[in-house]
Amino acid sequence: MHLIVDGYNLIRQSLQLQLLDAVDLQAGREGLLELLGHYRRRSRHQVTVVFDGWQQGDCHEGRDRQHGILIIYSRRGERADEVIKRLLRQERERAVVVTSDRDIQLCA
Repeated sequence: MHLIVDGYNLIRQSLQLQLLDAVDLQAGREGLLELLGHYRRRSRHQVTVVFDGWQQGDCHEGRDRQHGILIIYSRRGERADEVIKRLLRQERERAVVVTSDRDIQLCA
């Protein structure tokens, strides 16, 4: 199974992560990655988190790895939703998406 997480969407759905995010955007991301890192170690599932970079991101899609999790920052001009949909098309039935975004849910 490949768990694909809509990063900022999940942060804004969790009271614990919302509090971190309100203090500092980076703190919210780090809190999410720490929680997902614990999950990944227990489950051994592949985990990818996608964050929006469409307004202030780099010209190229950014990738990083932390706690065994692939982190993707969408490039400037591209929303995280588009990256997630692309990953869903690639992974097909292996993919499980975590989001409250209706459009992404319908794509999945």
